[in-house]
Amino acid sequence: MQLLLVNEHPLVRAALENLLRGAFPTAQLSLADTVEEACVALGARPVDLVVAGLVCRRVANQQSLSDLVDSAAPGRVVVFGECAMGLGMRHSMASGVHGYIPATSRPDLIAAAIGLVAAGGTYFPQEPPFHGHSRGASGIDLAAHLSRRQFDVFQALKDGKSNKVIARELMISVATVKQHVQAILKVSGARNRTEAAALLSRQPTHSSSAD
Repeated sequence: MQLLLVNEHPLVRAALENLLRGAFPTAQLSLADTVEEACVALGARPVDLVVAGLVCRRVANQQSLSDLVDSAAPGRVVVFGECAMGLGMRHSMASGVHGYIPATSRPDLIAAAIGLVAAGGTYFPQEPPFHGHSRGASGIDLAAHLSRRQFDVFQALKDGKSNKVIARELMISVATVKQHVQAILKVSGARNRTEAAALLSRQPTHSSSAD
């Protein structure tokens, strides 16, 4: 397995590197200081899993994290964040990452969560629901609230396609795909792509006539 660890803090990076080498002794591990450096490295050599240790106040730069997810595809991305929940985790989820692990987690849990994501699963700590996102469970015909293009993007998300692949297939820009993904999350009340797909897959399969 090819792993890439991204963290700008030498001490935290060293601790995560030690944990990863112990948990995955046969994996080939490479290091990057920043998301930008990681994206360049991924362009040169793809990896199976990216572990991105990000400070919560910088996770607010959701664009950078989305770029990392796109650059890593079809590899998977798990975020190691300093906050257990809140805006940092929600931004990470909306960016399409496959896992979010709080820095307060036990080392054995961190290793298990990373292993789960590497095996194709997802891991996010349970967070109390926040206001304004209840429509997904209310029985509303969510699919009818999506535009035609948003519905096309949603169908691609259900198939696990990356933003780059969706943009190529629909002949739109990656930035436009990201805008549609955000709209889908807002309409569904979901916290990430997987949750949105689960909610909408139970809805009627028609879409709005709006573009």
